[in-house]
Amino acid sequence: MIPQVSVKSGGKDEVQTLAQVIECIGFGAAQMRAALLGGGVWLADGSELLLIATVTRDVSKEWSLEAWQRGIVVSVVFMGILMGNMICGPLGDRLGRRLPILISYVGIATFSILSACAQGFYQLAAIRLFVGASFGVGQPAFNTLCTEVTPTHWRIFMNSFSSGLFVVGELYSALLVWYDDPDMRRLDWRWLLLMGAIPSVILFVLASFLLHEAPSFLAVEGKHEKAKEVLESMQRDNRATGFSVDFKQLPPRRRSTPVQAIVQPFQVIFSWRLLLSTIIVIYSCFTLNTLFYGCLYAFPQVVTDVDMSSAPAVSLIIGALWELPGICLATVCGAYWPRKPVMAGYLVASALSLVAFAMGANHHIEHGTDHGSYDHLLHGGYIGIKVFACVGFVAVYQYSTEIYPTVARTTGTAACIAGGRLGGMIAPMVFEKMLAITSSLTAFFYFVAALCICNFVLVFLLPIETFGKSLEDHTDETQPLTH
Repeated sequence: MIPQVSVKSGGKDEVQTLAQVIECIGFGAAQMRAALLGGGVWLADGSELLLIATVTRDVSKEWSLEAWQRGIVVSVVFMGILMGNMICGPLGDRLGRRLPILISYVGIATFSILSACAQGFYQLAAIRLFVGASFGVGQPAFNTLCTEVTPTHWRIFMNSFSSGLFVVGELYSALLVWYDDPDMRRLDWRWLLLMGAIPSVILFVLASFLLHEAPSFLAVEGKHEKAKEVLESMQRDNRATGFSVDFKQLPPRRRSTPVQAIVQPFQVIFSWRLLLSTIIVIYSCFTLNTLFYGCLYAFPQVVTDVDMSSAPAVSLIIGALWELPGICLATVCGAYWPRKPVMAGYLVASALSLVAFAMGANHHIEHGTDHGSYDHLLHGGYIGIKVFACVGFVAVYQYSTEIYPTVARTTGTAACIAGGRLGGMIAPMVFEKMLAITSSLTAFFYFVAALCICNFVLVFLLPIETFGKSLEDHTDETQPLTH
């Protein structure tokens, strides 16, 4: 049982801070409502990214694309996500967390449908740019909302749950691919992209009616009654009775010009107290995204040429399923160990898995099927990459939302995720370039392993540990959580 903050002191009721009220409300249906309705941006992300990585070869055959064009079709999505992340920061800190999530669902559905109607490379690339921007607008906003409505000791579980939704999206798309063509030789890519839009349509309708704004945002905007209404709804959802949700009212946010509203959050996250942490977390997100999305692009190319003992589409399904134990492992690690050691551990384990997979795949390509040690390296490395990358996503993304104050939390989270998306953006092009130079499908995996080792060293330079810390809700707060 996770302890909750008492609402009494010395036998008398006292007005709590908003963060303490969240602790008193506890974990329950209110948080699951936010996770399911807002976390759908990650479900849609998993669905769409696996689809576009999988169908790239078929698009290439239909339109006779060159190697750089194949890479661009995927990379442009991450370019759009980066753009969306940077838009989301000021938008989420000024207009709230809920609106960017709704915009995200509309954009994903609309531009995914348009993608299926594309008639050429440049048209498809332009449309996929906006698909990515739609992802990017919603994800930092949801991560911030998720952290702000969740009690301290449950935050890592909520982050893990949203990662699980990403896996659900991958499984949804992998099953569509398997249904269309288990051998992935002649995929109907237009039909697949249309089917990929369905989750976003459903989630937009549900979120429009049922998703609440973050009470902490309403409080810093001076909308105390609306914040209280949301807290009362959360209290009812969780059946948490016997106390008032009144909280210490905060002075309203100082009025600022539109330019100041954009600049001020960046001044906070790049202040001298947070500068080193921001730079290292951005690089950590860069490495994590290069690892995960680079491999997400590379695996469909590799499994069609390497005997994985199952049909290529089935291998993708198995890979997605292995992410679920990774999320469970991340939940346990995040609940009992500080953030920095967990991040360091995932990086070492991922580097070893990448090298093992590359060695096993090289042997299979050069010598054919091997049921000995190289076969174990191939499958063990494949599983390890899937499992440990999930640990990284939970630990790194959770840390990125916890080190920033309320007034700049969405901007800080967005900046970190945007840095990560830069890795996802260049990873497909790096894979194609390294393949062209080395004629090896596995050179890319050694490159990513080197990134992981560099990141491992940098983690120990992070000055802040957020494990077990409550979020601050002061409008004038400019300092991070204490060590």
